[in-house]
Amino acid sequence: MNIFCFTNKGANSKINTDTILFNSEAISGNPLIINEQNNYSHFINSIEGSALGLIADGLGDNFASKLAVETYNENFLDLIETVGEQEIINWIMHNFIKLEVNAARESADDKIKAMSGASIAGILYHKFAGVFIFHAGDSKVFAVDKDKAMQITKDHINGYGLENCACAGGGHYISIEGARRNKNHNYFIATNSICELLSKKYNSVEEGVFDIMKIDNVENSINELKKLSENYEDNTTALGIKKFIKEFEDTKGFIK
Repeated sequence: MNIFCFTNKGANSKINTDTILFNSEAISGNPLIINEQNNYSHFINSIEGSALGLIADGLGDNFASKLAVETYNENFLDLIETVGEQEIINWIMHNFIKLEVNAARESADDKIKAMSGASIAGILYHKFAGVFIFHAGDSKVFAVDKDKAMQITKDHINGYGLENCACAGGGHYISIEGARRNKNHNYFIATNSICELLSKKYNSVEEGVFDIMKIDNVENSINELKKLSENYEDNTTALGIKKFIKEFEDTKGFIK
């Protein structure tokens, strides 16, 4: 399965749109950070065994584990090396809700603490569970088959496609657990700004999502998103999770 990512800074926005990719190295404290303030498109050969985080709208290069160390005085990365991954999973399961509640309660007074509580728990949890995306703003998740696209909610597709949103400090994280296992659907995750643009061009957002995702060439899908977002005032972000495409086997995962 492959992922393509698109983000574009709005024409009238003063907020930097940074994309941070958490690959398998992120858990050891070496995240791949991409900082491109206009637009950037990224393609990954495989999501097997990796976690991916998309952070936009001003969170910048404040990588979530660093935030958590500073705000909660918990060094998760050292903890992993000391006690092992299974103990970390157990810790996360016991503390995830507590972190989320703390973040929500403190969001009015401390935005960074609010975001760090949600994002560190989410990134570590989805390191082992599936795909993790954090976006400072609302997003929607669509499942796409050979005939149509549809917005999904929790357990909508035989328990495999999950849309799980939680708000903390104005940020939402969305996870799709089971995307690697459910071979019958591709996924498209879009900010509300992308959905608004699609609804203007197509009869429905779903029709637009299907049109973009049915394109075999991933680079052409990205180009469609670029054209769609051109001169738009707001920041736009979209992420596609697709079945393996052989023509990109030797691209080493990058399209620019």
